[in-house]
Amino acid sequence: MNKKKFDGSISEIMVAYKPNGDLDFEPVKKMVEFQVENHIDGLFMGGLSTQTYLLSMEEKKQVCAELMNAAAGRVPVMMNVMEDSIRDAKELVEAYMEIGVDAVCISQPSVFPYTEQALYEFFDEVIPAEYPTYIYNVPQTGNTLSPRLTARIANNHANVLGYKDSTQNISGLQDLISQVKNPDFQYIAGSDAMTLPMMALGGVGVISAISVPFPKVVLDITDKFFAGDFEGALNAHRFSMRVRKLLKTATDMNGYYYACELLGMPFNGTRMPKNMTMVTDEQKMIIKTGLQEMKLI
Repeated sequence: MNKKKFDGSISEIMVAYKPNGDLDFEPVKKMVEFQVENHIDGLFMGGLSTQTYLLSMEEKKQVCAELMNAAAGRVPVMMNVMEDSIRDAKELVEAYMEIGVDAVCISQPSVFPYTEQALYEFFDEVIPAEYPTYIYNVPQTGNTLSPRLTARIANNHANVLGYKDSTQNISGLQDLISQVKNPDFQYIAGSDAMTLPMMALGGVGVISAISVPFPKVVLDITDKFFAGDFEGALNAHRFSMRVRKLLKTATDMNGYYYACELLGMPFNGTRMPKNMTMVTDEQKMIIKTGLQEMKLI
């Protein structure tokens, strides 16, 4: 199989903060170097794991510029737009295009329940003309994109090249694949739990959280799959699920943050209540011991 720009293992890079709450880009730069050194296939930023919803518009643009500078053309970069306002979404898309990202990604709006037609109109307004664009289906928004709607968006916008799916809905994915007309449309897992199932159904890889601290764990799945070693890919996927379960000992992304800390690449600070980002001593012991047993640290 010939790999395209965003095939394979793509890492979702987080943000860090200084003690005064300002953005801290040094950990981001260090992480990008780590990802490049480990031959990651691409970088993604601007989703839920980036805590995008806590950043101002100008900070989002700054995050994009800093990420692009750190990547320096060595790996492709996709920036996601997660806005409820059509006007703000279009502004960010235009800013990311001007900065020079390899592709923009667009998520659906949240909070208010949208009709399917309203969601279509949102994407129709925000999708740029003639620029590589992906759609990100985020069920946490409360406005999950149906297979019919996603296919309608893809079929009516030739520059929509692919789809990041965080629904973990195998049946829905197969329904979508049957409706999308473009044979080269890229289906990308938005959860590490779906990496191999997605590829087995015709997908091209994953936008991963596990690969932030452990890129080789995820690359082992996608590289073996592309090489035709399906048994090896299955074994690698099963190993990654052990890692995922361990990191989810702590809530939300906190286990992943702690793993980065153990590797000497901490992402400090938060704009949420500190309790939201706390990892207990017991959780730390479980995670550290488990990673040592798996020879990952």
